[in-house]
Amino acid sequence: MRIPQNINKQPQEDGEFNEIVLDIKAEKKQKQKQREQGKINNALDLFRYINDWLIDQSKIKLEDKLIFFRLLGACVNAGVSIPEALMMIKDQTKNQKLQRVIQNLFDLIEDGENLANAMRRNSDIFDEISSSIIAAGEKSGKLSAVISELVQQYERIDRIQKKVKSVMTYPIIVISIIILLTAVVLIFIVPKLIEIFGSIENLPLPTRILQGMSNFVIHKWEILLILIVVVLSSFMYWKKSRIGKRQWANFILHTPVISPIIKGMVISRITRVFGFLITSGVPIIDGLKITAATANNPLYEEKLLLASDDLTKGITIAENISDNEKMFPKMLVNMVSVGEKTASLEVIMSKIADFYEEEIDRKIGTLSKAIEPIILIFIALAAVFFIMAIYLPILKINDAIIG
Repeated sequence: MRIPQNINKQPQEDGEFNEIVLDIKAEKKQKQKQREQGKINNALDLFRYINDWLIDQSKIKLEDKLIFFRLLGACVNAGVSIPEALMMIKDQTKNQKLQRVIQNLFDLIEDGENLANAMRRNSDIFDEISSSIIAAGEKSGKLSAVISELVQQYERIDRIQKKVKSVMTYPIIVISIIILLTAVVLIFIVPKLIEIFGSIENLPLPTRILQGMSNFVIHKWEILLILIVVVLSSFMYWKKSRIGKRQWANFILHTPVISPIIKGMVISRITRVFGFLITSGVPIIDGLKITAATANNPLYEEKLLLASDDLTKGITIAENISDNEKMFPKMLVNMVSVGEKTASLEVIMSKIADFYEEEIDRKIGTLSKAIEPIILIFIALAAVFFIMAIYLPILKINDAIIG
């Protein structure tokens, strides 16, 4: 029997076959690994995108800006260069959005921009006041002193805002609790009581009102929800519109209790900022335009912009603002007139701001004392209504039983 000559090559061919199989398996594993890695990378990319979007949508609080300017002023005062100071501040900053802003400032300065222009490139974070004041400080070589004064301005604004918020927090919390308790009573308690009083004809008026409110909240809550959403959305849309802003500002200025505080806050802010801009070397006309943007009130903004235009025609600021005593009190107009005549407008502005800040403190203290009895009266009226609505039917039952 003849043995084939190629039988000795069988092991070698089997080895080659096994190698091919192993290569195919390894390739499949590699492709599977790549697919899994791709899925992981896609998931990480999606996570990074969402994280970046959330960071971009976040806000930088006034406290974070204060810390930034404090550290920047300390570094500049110590002789540290602006780029080095920015990197040092970035390492100490916890707010991720502010970290990105600081990095952007650093990159822009490294590309040849000065600090003021770099801040203007981030106008959503740094307002025109800050940028203009920093620009004046860079031109005059007094950047450290200017930053220190800027921090003081932010601190004053922050202090006033916190005082107003603290006064308004108490009534908001009380009213919210009353609304929540009313909803609980209408949904859970009133239906049980109506089952008891249902057999009695001619329920008292407070009870019928309470029953009607309960039925509406329980059975027609969708209409109530839609109504609330429509009213709030319409109000916010109107308030953000150009006409709505002016009408709302005009309404606030004529509200008896709120008007003095709001007007004092606006006047204090614009006089403080305007005086500081003049002291920093910003021209008066430019200072008025910048100050107008900080008023946060369209009526004052329009008036200040008009004053800046009229100033080029020779019309003084005092003469321009003297026609509206509701917005600019007579004392303020007279002091501005004195400041213009004596070329000491920045000093006068500072004194006016100090006066109105003291007035705000006094009025906020008075308002906080006046709010407490008003809230107590509101609570008492609500309690009397619920007591009458619940106890009058009970008294009627007792009279029916006794009779």
